[in-house]
Amino acid sequence: MSSRVVARRSCYRLGAAAVEAAIILPLLLTFLVGLWEVGRMVWVSTILTNAAREGGRVAAGGTFAGNPVTVAMVQQQVKDYLSNAGFPSAAVTGATVTLTNLSSNAWTDPSDSWPLDHFRVTVTIPSGNAYSSLQFSPLSSITGATSLTVSSDWLSANDSRVTVDGQLPY
Repeated sequence: MSSRVVARRSCYRLGAAAVEAAIILPLLLTFLVGLWEVGRMVWVSTILTNAAREGGRVAAGGTFAGNPVTVAMVQQQVKDYLSNAGFPSAAVTGATVTLTNLSSNAWTDPSDSWPLDHFRVTVTIPSGNAYSSLQFSPLSSITGATSLTVSSDWLSANDSRVTVDGQLPY
């Protein structure tokens, strides 16, 4: 075979490789960006779940650093967790933290709860600037997701309320 025929065949093969790359590369890049975005949303969801658990842990104890726990303390604890985990400031300030009493006992602050009272800590990152700061691609326009919400259910670990009479029986 002459060198001219070999050169011609390799030249045609280079053109075929360029066409194959032009067809496959956009599909491959779309797949990789989608995979990256799904991985990021799993990371964000895991951080939100851990932040809700941290708020529930603080609320369940009834006291934190020697002070009675309030709803504001639980909210601040959750936002501190999000900030320390590396969330953008727009997502931290836009986060909504709610503590819901699910028990039959009426209380507003966790420090007033009875032992084993059921409550829920919910963390929501609403749509808008807070939500868009957590994603890289316009995935929400495709999936229709506008916010992220996670909840964590807990039972109060407050001590039993016992009253002791100061009089000794005679």
